[in-house]
Amino acid sequence: MSELFFRTLSQGLQAFIPVAAALSWARCTGRPKPIAAMRWGLAAGVLSTPAAGYLFAQSALQARWEALLAAFTAALTLYFIARPLRRSRAGEITPVQFGAALLVALAAATVVIVNRQTMEIAVVFKAVLDMRSRDAFIAVVGAVAASTALAIAYVQANRRVSAPVVLRATAAFAGVFFLQALVYAFHESAEAGFLPFSEMLHAASEPYGPDGAYGQWVSYLLLAVPLVAAATTRTQPRVESGRVRWREWVLDWQVQAAGVIAVLLVAGVIVLRAQNAGGRGFGLGASTHAAASPVTAAAAGIHLTPALAASRLLYRHTAGDATSSSLAFAALETPAATLLSVPFVCDRVSYAAGRGICLQTERGMFTTYKAVLFDETMQPRHSIKLEGSPSRTRISADGRLGAVTVFVTGQTHGYSSSSFSTRTSLIDMATGEELTDLEQFTTWRDGVKIHAADFNFWGVTFARNSNTFYATLKTDGKTYLVKGDLGLRKLTVLHENLECPSLSPNNRLIAFKKRTGPDLAPWRIYVLDLETMTEHAIEGETRSVDDQLEWLDDEHVLYGMRRSSQSALSDVWVAAVDGKTPARVFVPEADSPIVVRAAQ
Repeated sequence: MSELFFRTLSQGLQAFIPVAAALSWARCTGRPKPIAAMRWGLAAGVLSTPAAGYLFAQSALQARWEALLAAFTAALTLYFIARPLRRSRAGEITPVQFGAALLVALAAATVVIVNRQTMEIAVVFKAVLDMRSRDAFIAVVGAVAASTALAIAYVQANRRVSAPVVLRATAAFAGVFFLQALVYAFHESAEAGFLPFSEMLHAASEPYGPDGAYGQWVSYLLLAVPLVAAATTRTQPRVESGRVRWREWVLDWQVQAAGVIAVLLVAGVIVLRAQNAGGRGFGLGASTHAAASPVTAAAAGIHLTPALAASRLLYRHTAGDATSSSLAFAALETPAATLLSVPFVCDRVSYAAGRGICLQTERGMFTTYKAVLFDETMQPRHSIKLEGSPSRTRISADGRLGAVTVFVTGQTHGYSSSSFSTRTSLIDMATGEELTDLEQFTTWRDGVKIHAADFNFWGVTFARNSNTFYATLKTDGKTYLVKGDLGLRKLTVLHENLECPSLSPNNRLIAFKKRTGPDLAPWRIYVLDLETMTEHAIEGETRSVDDQLEWLDDEHVLYGMRRSSQSALSDVWVAAVDGKTPARVFVPEADSPIVVRAAQ
């Protein structure tokens, strides 16, 4: 939980240290009214944190809000550097008159500065409460307490030093805080799509963003740099005619000059990284496809009927660039030629009859999972929180029902593990309501009702009649094919040693993976005839396949395959179920294929 602690501490410092620095500046420059305004703003910011966190969690435009708040923070800090701070540091420490409107604005700005970070802490804290994790709870609460204590210590320390020391430390803090807010505003603006070439710039600036390898550590400089500046400040600056000498003024602004240089350096690194990313190209370029040897439908020996030729393939990019995990559409005749790329990031995807499911992992201070239901325009309609890492999803041909399977014991477990646990839910695609969990169904085998504590279900596939579906059941170390009846809430065991079933378009065959080998390469892909209950291996693919297959037509299946166990890249392959031809790459740098049929 150390990462959670330090990320929360970083956010707490960004929320409270700016207020502490502003309060210290106001005290040493003789401004009592702003002190009162900022204290009221601090109290209001803390009290409004739960509401701000709720609104932020419900927003579908989180990146935009983060970008706007970061830009506001940067602008406010720049104003503070250019006007009140500069006036004070020039020796003019006579109290300035603050009108009521200005005091209210100062209090409101304090609320924004505080809520900008505490709302994200609130979202994480709610997730921790939902998980009922004691360690995570201690990490978050401890980080908030530590950041609060450090802010109080900052204020108390400034009470014990002279005004020049406070002003020098405040100038140093303002320079670092402005730099941090500026970089965050740039990064979040790219994520929100406000900038040209946003995807490329977002990927290039990721290490410097709020959760980047370097970004979160800048928060600790908010304390370190003012400490160094204070330690090197002359306690008795030379003054001539009521003004600080030019040499002293220059020395006092060295830290901010260094901040400007740091901004230029960071911008240069971002530009270089962006140019390198741009050299690789956007999306799926010819250079990335060539090595994977993609094929056309004709070259793979696939005859496309008129209806199938009018269909499309939806899949997920796996390229290691800015388009990774986003979705794309391609024509089945030339699947390697992307027709349309969609900036919709998914771990798994399914689509039918104008409705889709996108399973997402949100990595940040704390990893969360959700299912996003979208329409034919690729616009989100509903969002469902998931209890574990995404595994499988399918939608019925009529678009009425969806199925989602997650690992509820963590993303490190897989189907080859003996200790995993799954949860499979059926969803009303029109409303986003969860209808039932498959563990609520009654299960029958050979006319006898069975039940065990170790029941696990996954890999739903729907028949033409969406009331009927098939799935995998695992119990007592064995896997079974079960046939489900939604209306009766009933499951019937049909076949043994079968995982991740996929029903053919004609509803006669089920393609599946069968355990035939050791855990390192456990599965071969097979086809089961539902009428005769006989099965045969797909001889064109001899490797271990860990995927829920998708039917291209009644004679070919599609599936994702990793290039190696160490690689994040995968390709979509096609194999004939009669095994007469070897499997071929159908779409490189892709997985989670879904055929969007013309009739849909």
